[in-house]
Amino acid sequence: MRRFLVVALSVSALLAGGTVSAAASSADARSAPSAASHDGWVPDPIPPSYDAPAGLLCDFPVHWDVTVNQVRTKVVETYPDGKPERQLATGALFLNVSNAATGASTLVDASGSAVIDYGTDGSMVWHVVGPVIALAPAGRSNLPRGLYTIDGVYRIEYSATGFKTVTLVHGTVHNLCGDLG
Repeated sequence: MRRFLVVALSVSALLAGGTVSAAASSADARSAPSAASHDGWVPDPIPPSYDAPAGLLCDFPVHWDVTVNQVRTKVVETYPDGKPERQLATGALFLNVSNAATGASTLVDASGSAVIDYGTDGSMVWHVVGPVIALAPAGRSNLPRGLYTIDGVYRIEYSATGFKTVTLVHGTVHNLCGDLG
């Protein structure tokens, strides 16, 4: 319990509250903040929709539309070359996720908050509090193939090759494929 509180308080102290999504583009996250930002906070360019063919995440094709995107990011530490070393992410993110074959759908809250540490080799570690949506194609994560909501206090490590390792401190991992199938 003590470890949970320390992690939650540490992350909360670094964030103003809000969200981050695992659906956000990691390539765009490494770019420098826009000059038009407010106190360094910039909108996260999350694509307005997403499609995955049958078999990639679930046995059926998956589609989602972003219904609310108020995610903002702020680079708080940079490497000598100006690339981000540590970034904060927060803000509301809601997705309408559906089985594209049947139309079955659910509203997903992916409004977690994160501190993201970037490695010089292209790796990332997300220290997260709250819900996100996570894509897990077969063989690309320590989670079985699926489309997950993860909620609580946890870490998501992305290797330089893109392999995703989810380590739950306290919370839940839920595969949406079963809900939509």
